[in-house]
Amino acid sequence: MHKQKHLRDRVIRSLIVFAVLLGLGGRVLLAAEEFDQKAILSAARAADDTYRRHFSALVLRLRDPVEKTRIATIGHLARLQDPMAVSYLQPFLEAAGHSAAEVIAACLALEALQAVGSADAMKKLLVHTDANVRLAAMNALNQLNRAGTAEWLDRAKKDDDASQRLGAITDLGATAAAEAGETLAKALVKDPRLLVRRSAAIGLGQLGDRTYGPALIDALCDADAGVRRYAAESLVKIDFKPAIPHLLIALEANIAGDHLRRCLKLLCGNDFGFDPRADLVKRTEAIDRGFTWWNEHAKEFAAPAK
Repeated sequence: MHKQKHLRDRVIRSLIVFAVLLGLGGRVLLAAEEFDQKAILSAARAADDTYRRHFSALVLRLRDPVEKTRIATIGHLARLQDPMAVSYLQPFLEAAGHSAAEVIAACLALEALQAVGSADAMKKLLVHTDANVRLAAMNALNQLNRAGTAEWLDRAKKDDDASQRLGAITDLGATAAAEAGETLAKALVKDPRLLVRRSAAIGLGQLGDRTYGPALIDALCDADAGVRRYAAESLVKIDFKPAIPHLLIALEANIAGDHLRRCLKLLCGNDFGFDPRADLVKRTEAIDRGFTWWNEHAKEFAAPAK
């Protein structure tokens, strides 16, 4: 008797879910006591049949000649959270036969359905001509935990869209993967876009590999104040004390001076009285004090600790 009641309650809950899904609302929210077992099972079959017809109608709408309708239907199928929808949505990842908007909608839908089996098809989209498609595919792979360092490296090296490369470079740093270092170092030195160079400087600090200390030192002379700042902060993160004299040299230009002064103090415990708001004479005197200190302590920091 207890098992029958449990089964009945489960069926009622299923009916409620179907009712909400199909917009039937309160018409099925009747007390369980008003149904006998036969009526409940009959209602469950009716609800299941209604759902199947609804699902089939949506699948047919995927072939609608109007693109807007197809895209809306892709989203509707995703909201059903039905694994059966995956096989109908995956073909929309084939870029050759669908618009960029449809492909993006499919990436979002398959991500929502946690369709990890679609990862290989999504990886093929990382070379799509549309930057938004590449971004949608990369985001979906990331959410499905199917985006590895290889994909981030490829985007950081080859993507011709600045925002795409920027995101990839930042994420490379976050992965703390050793193979990302070379890509980040090259971007820091050679990329003409300041946002990319800033992200590369941040990423090298996140990697924590002192091998790239010299690249960060070179960036202390970058034309952009932001790059100088993030390079200095990354040198602090990796505790690269051989950068101390280079920070003193960079302070001479007083570009991002307050940030460089702070980083200098973090590395050696002293800013030698440098004030970026002081006049040139006083700034120079402070820098000279710094070099005097360095000459006395340089041997202690001849090579970074491993």
